[in-house]
Order: sequence, then structure tokens, then C-alpha cells
Amino acid sequence: MDLSEAETEISLRERLRRETAAAHERVDGLFGSADLSDEHGYGRFLLAQARAWESLRPRLDAGSIARADALRADLAALGLDRPRPLATSLPAKLSIGHLYVLEGSRLGSTLLLRDLAAASPSLARRAGAYLTESARIDAWRQLSTRLQMDQNGYDRADEIIDDALFVFALFERAWQATDSAHLKVS
Repeated sequence: MDLSEAETEISLRERLRRETAAAHERVDGLFGSADLSDEHGYGRFLLAQARAWESLRPRLDAGSIARADALRADLAALGLDRPRPLATSLPAKLSIGHLYVLEGSRLGSTLLLRDLAAASPSLARRAGAYLTESARIDAWRQLSTRLQMDQNGYDRADEIIDDALFVFALFERAWQATDSAHLKVS
């Protein structure tokens, strides 16, 4: 078995997981550093999430728009203004690589919702729409199955991985652009 045969035995999902692991870890580290037990930390988390989602909004499907709208509602509940989108060049439409990151984030949202509800039940009730909407993982399950089975996408794997890395980088930039020093939660 040569190297190319060995590579194709790995699913596209596994290749995405492996080749985006460092970027995923960086983004998880940044957003995971937010203190969800208080409004300031949770507000920064939501603002950074919203900045990235607003940047992608022109290309989002209905399920993703529902998540972006839930973010807007949470920001309003905390008295925070919607952030400006980041300057970025968007593709004509989102690929399976972009969706891998967006839909995959639903798994983390499930855990974050649980943590928020335990740390601050009143905050979760008042401004938990985004995490609640994001905790619906059916779309992730469908995408995950598709990535596991899709042998046709393997010839575009490098492009798909680049698309996933683009979204991780966008969320990283969104976190960095959200200055907690100027955050005022009402």
C-alpha cells in the first residue's frame, strides 16, 4: 500500500479533525477563557461569537441564521450593541469545510450551555438563546456522517481543510478584536 492509498483510508472527517486540531485548540482556548459565571465574561464571549457570525452572515443557511439571530437577542438582553463584522473576503457560498467548523461548534455549545446554567441560572435564562439554539446537534450529526462516508470530497480535501481553517481563523480574529476593557454590560 502506497502513501496515497493509506491517505484515502482515512475519512475526510478524520483528516479534517487532524489537520485543523491546532487551530481548533487555539479557538477553544480563547473562547474557553471566558468566565461564563458573570455578565462581563459571558458578554465578551457573546460579542466575539457575534463578530464572527456577523462576518459570515451573508452566506449563512437558515439554521445558521437562527443561531446568529439568537446571538443578537442575547446581546440585546445584556444591553450590548451588535458588533461590526470583521473585514474578510467571503466565498460565493459556504463549503463543507466551513460548515465543519460552524456545525461542529454545536458540540461545544452543548457543554457551555450546561456550564452557564450551573454557574449562573439567571444569566442562562436571560441570555442563553444562542447556546440553546446551538445545542441542537442534528445538523452536526448529518454533516459528520456525510464527512465520514464522502469519498468524492477527498479529491478536494485540501480545499475543504483550508475552508475550515479560514473559519477557525475568523473566530480567532473575532476574539482578539473584542476588547473586554471596553465592554459595558447593563
